[in-house]
Amino acid sequence: MENNEKNVEKIVEEIKSLEKTLDEIQSECSHTNYTIKYLSDTNSPKRVCDNCNKDIGYANDKELKDKGFM
Repeated sequence: MENNEKNVEKIVEEIKSLEKTLDEIQSECSHTNYTIKYLSDTNSPKRVCDNCNKDIGYANDKELKDKGFM
């Protein structure tokens, strides 16, 4: 049981480290190219950066029409 707890702690620390690295990469990205994607966590189509996969905001009506969401 104690071994499982150590494994869980190690995994949690690795996840935190990876999330920090991802945040750093996304904060340095210029987000010049994006795709409109439906995101299930927000239940809406959003702009998602093609380079770093960051949710960069809501699509406007024209973008939604062009991509067939409306």
